[in-house]
Amino acid sequence: MKPTTLTFLGTADAVPEPGRDVASFVVNDTHLVDTGWRATARMIDHGLDPLDIKTIIMTHCHQDHYLGMPQFFFHWSQCWRPEMGGPSLTVYGPQDVVDVLDATWKFLLAERYPQFTWRPEVQVIEDGETIETDTFLLSACKTRHPVDGRCYTFLDHETGVKIGFTGDTAYHEPIAEHVRGCNLLLHDSTFPHDCPRERLDRDGHSTAVDAAKIARLADVQQLLLMHYQLERHEESITHAEKIFPDVSYAVEGEIVEVTRE
Repeated sequence: MKPTTLTFLGTADAVPEPGRDVASFVVNDTHLVDTGWRATARMIDHGLDPLDIKTIIMTHCHQDHYLGMPQFFFHWSQCWRPEMGGPSLTVYGPQDVVDVLDATWKFLLAERYPQFTWRPEVQVIEDGETIETDTFLLSACKTRHPVDGRCYTFLDHETGVKIGFTGDTAYHEPIAEHVRGCNLLLHDSTFPHDCPRERLDRDGHSTAVDAAKIARLADVQQLLLMHYQLERHEESITHAEKIFPDVSYAVEGEIVEVTRE
């Protein structure tokens, strides 16, 4: 059976670390989830062509998740050729993505350059909304974060594989219902397992233990932890494994194949 593939461009939290970019990944070489600090460069490093991207899915619009958007579209403007046909790309996300795209075009001074005569289609996706294309079914639910965020499920029509990814969120049990039965769940695990709940709720982030609890409630097949700091991460996953055994950290540069079991 053909797998669904995920290529991890970065797994760190808000600021890059030596050898690690912030959280971002690509599904099936064509769907980019969040545009981290160096998302375009990391795609090239890992043998992916940014021109193959057909979809950008934004979990939310904090800076560490959209800082790479100008670089991405500048790369397109420099590398796209007329013989390739018209550019076709859709950006999905909460309402804030409209402002981010507008700001990106202003930052690039797009009105001065003929390469920017086109703009991607932008489709706002609301809490509880589902969007279907020829290749996937994308469903969204709201997260717990200081800005409007989305947790998504992505159903790959070709393979039947269903993955869930939370973006940034505090522990939020409605997410468990949304991602129920996913073959793979990617969940925020920004802080160590003993971080005070008050801070987690204030900052809108989770621990590895929080992620494990959601995975267990949702009866998912596998859990990968994202948006994490290296400090104490081994200690945190030891606690998470007691709740949900099939848990590990996503690793930058890793290509994960997901199949139905």
